Amino acid sequence: PPPVFLVEPAQDGERRLEVRKDVATPYIFIGHHVPNAKSEDYYALRLLSDILSSGKSSRLYSSLIDRQQLATTVFSSYDESFDPTLFGIAGVTNKGVDVAALETAIYAEIEKIKTEGVNARELEKVKNGKLIDFYGQVETINGKSNNLGTYEVFFGDYKKMFEAPTRYNQVTADDIKRVANTYFRKNNRTVGILKSKVD
Repeated sequence: PPPVFLVEPAQDGERRLEVRKDVATPYIFIGHHVPNAKSEDYYALRLLSDILSSGKSSRLYSSLIDRQQLATTVFSSYDESFDPTLFGIAGVTNKGVDVAALETAIYAEIEKIKTEGVNARELEKVKNGKLIDFYGQVETINGKSNNLGTYEVFFGDYKKMFEAPTRYNQVTADDIKRVANTYFRKNNRTVGILKSKVD
């Protein structure tokens, strides 16, 4: 029989979930619906994730950990997927910080990208990082085979692996701003908060 593909209806409003457990500090996860790896937006979304949280000079780290000291950990993630998936942004609050303050600060950084975009220097930095990672992975037989398998499975054609450096280099600052505005919307997100049982 032919494969069956289920399509999740578009989310039409923010969803929130709060869980209380024995934890020392609150944790927040914000997930925005995004397309799978075959989407034309894949490379822009991957670079956007690095702009947000790759390294100490990234948007979220420099603002939320260094300057405002709202979080001890913050990261974003968008990985290969067969199906539409989530672009995740997560953080652990600093001691004595209300998780609501961290959530507000995360949205503020997202809004800056949506309205002001990103500068050429930070875009070039994350592109270089992706290219270093890519060429480092294909230096070994194991790395080549893993990458070929990934592109065959998630992108539908192993030959697309050889296009990756060009596809990353083709992403513009306008592309980053566009995907941020397309997917980072309130009605397209689900927020999960983990809090201590005792306030």
